[in-house]
Amino acid sequence: MRRLLLCMAVLLAADAAARPLRLGGFVVAPIVTGSPGAPLQGALREYLEQEVGRRAGVELAWTEATSLPRALENLKNGSIDVLLVSGGTLRNQAGIRVFDWTYLRSRPHLAVLRGSPLRAVDSLRQLGGMEIGWVGGSPLMAGLQRLPIHWQFVASADWQQMNLRKLQAGRIQAAFFENEYSPRHFARREGLDIVLVKLPLPATTFTMAYTAAADPAAIARFERAAAAAFAGEQFKTFLERYMKR
Repeated sequence: MRRLLLCMAVLLAADAAARPLRLGGFVVAPIVTGSPGAPLQGALREYLEQEVGRRAGVELAWTEATSLPRALENLKNGSIDVLLVSGGTLRNQAGIRVFDWTYLRSRPHLAVLRGSPLRAVDSLRQLGGMEIGWVGGSPLMAGLQRLPIHWQFVASADWQQMNLRKLQAGRIQAAFFENEYSPRHFARREGLDIVLVKLPLPATTFTMAYTAAADPAAIARFERAAAAAFAGEQFKTFLERYMKR
């Protein structure tokens, strides 16, 4: 019996080592794009396949787009190995590890309609009383949590697009984004007449997280390749080119 259990453990370990790393998460277009039932797409996938998959020989598998809460649950229960978009807030969650490197830094912005009186934010107190859209399940950045903002949260996979549609329909006064690339992407793609207002908040750093249940050797190979691929502003340069297509 002991020999049988040992053999099973060896086979399971070998299977985990041979299996491609499963990458997944929620949509942050154009960095990560997708729809339910289809594998994730976007600039990050293209870059990872080029620099980590083909160049470094790390086998990757892509899962379908989900909401943020579902993506976190999939990471915790081991349904995915790597979460593509993560921040420092996940570092203290059980069963989750966050990589030390980052692949993008960006400033938080509000997207407002062209006719909005809001053109600059010198103090976050200016936002008090506003109806602002954001993604459900994500903690608010420090500095925004105690403000009397009327947050409207969207928990679906297409939360970015939905918030901009609510903005266009006048249901919210602004849509919050942790980066300027997403609203620029949708404005160009859908012909939206919006203005981006930079917020006096620290830059957001984008990194990835992985489940503690993932194969350590596979994670180590991925980490070495990704840390080299994302050094400096290589991905930012790639993303700017990607958005001009």
